[in-house]
Amino acid sequence: MGRPSPLDIYSLLDKSNCKECGYDTCMAFATGLLERKIHVKDCTHLMNDSKQAKKRNKLIKLITPPQKPVIIGTGERAVTVGGEEVLMRHQLTYYNETGIFIEIADDDPDLEQKVKYLADLTINRIGEVLQVNGIALRNVSGDKEQFKLAAKKLADVSNLPIILCCLNPDILLAAAADIKEKNPLLYAATKDTWEQIGTFAVQNNLPVAAVSTNIDELVSLSATLQQLGAKSIILDAGTYFGPGNLAVTYDNIIKLRTAAINKEDVNAGWPVMGVPAVYWAQTKVDDKKDLWRHQFEEIIMGAIMESIGTSLIIMHTGQEKDDIWALLALMTLRQSVYSDPRIYPAVDPGVYKVGEPGDMAPIFVTSNYRMTKIPVEQDLQGANIACWLLVADTEGIGIESAVAGGQFSASGIGEAVNEFKPFDNVKHRILILPGMAARISGALEDEANAFVVVGPRDSSGIPKFMDTQWKPEEFMKEYESWEKE
Repeated sequence: MGRPSPLDIYSLLDKSNCKECGYDTCMAFATGLLERKIHVKDCTHLMNDSKQAKKRNKLIKLITPPQKPVIIGTGERAVTVGGEEVLMRHQLTYYNETGIFIEIADDDPDLEQKVKYLADLTINRIGEVLQVNGIALRNVSGDKEQFKLAAKKLADVSNLPIILCCLNPDILLAAAADIKEKNPLLYAATKDTWEQIGTFAVQNNLPVAAVSTNIDELVSLSATLQQLGAKSIILDAGTYFGPGNLAVTYDNIIKLRTAAINKEDVNAGWPVMGVPAVYWAQTKVDDKKDLWRHQFEEIIMGAIMESIGTSLIIMHTGQEKDDIWALLALMTLRQSVYSDPRIYPAVDPGVYKVGEPGDMAPIFVTSNYRMTKIPVEQDLQGANIACWLLVADTEGIGIESAVAGGQFSASGIGEAVNEFKPFDNVKHRILILPGMAARISGALEDEANAFVVVGPRDSSGIPKFMDTQWKPEEFMKEYESWEKE
């Protein structure tokens, strides 16, 4: 089945253009729904009019992706995993980034401290906030009361989504019963426990993970759970380390995603998860001096899983503050993989103030590509350089490509100077151009009526440039000599 068009969706709406959804027209609503900016429930007519129930159900079925989405947790930190329409990101885009969960043992004396650290952890990068998505509470103690106590503590100290991990169904469900209002993921239903765990999941409307090392058995488990009434299932085919085993792990994930998305197998059509944390159960760590090497192996597995669109991963490395390097690696990779290839990430053009610039503060010129503008701004702030940043509209394209394509041109920057008037803030007419755009410096002097200085190719070189080459008085004398001529 191909992707529906806005017209397909529009045909199921009442076409009243009531604007109650926040859109001016039903066609605009249809487009927003297709791009997942809104939900069917946002159409009050469809939701409240019993006569439209048939169309509503048909619409929900039409827009449900071949890999169904699953929600874990509640509130603002609830995470949606899966729900993808394509196997490869470049075919359209990925919508829901890989959920990163950190496993913590139920008998860990520092459980509350670690959970609070992970809940508060935020990293600002390129204009986005990076966070871990939840906690996987592992039943290491083997004790029902200890697991229940740990689950309750976890639910009380944080609003992070929770995965309850225990293969003993009695222990698992005892803890789940205490925190079911948090919508935890039940890990896991196996060929031996599917009925007990699946029944509880259906009765309490909870997501459940089906686990089997055999793909056929796993898909069969999924079918059985669906027949039981389960509405939210996540599939785990196992994570294997050691020679040759990486290929097995990789192949299993790809097989499940291919069956769901390309073959539209409803039993495989669920989010796929991996557990790089099992490295520590599959490998003997003898020398603590080599701890970093073992951590690296786990992070590599997590990175591979992210790169192939795995919906959720459970990590062990990351629960300690010293492990921030591992989380930073995974979260920045995820940010890249789950960026939308259909659009250039852009910021608004204009003049941005950095620090408290004076009358002779420099004016740097850059593009409105987000991953250029924000790092440049951060480098200026990090070097305590008070200045102005003139951001030209390059259609969200970086400097080097925009120069080659004509989006970062002398005329375009000249228009930005006229529109945003950066020289009104200073007592000079000097622009600092990125080194990658040196070839347009001569033309820019004419277009902007300014003295143009070619700066470093990379913003990391700006501090040295300011120390050795920023001579505004000399530049202005030369500019004034041109004016007299």
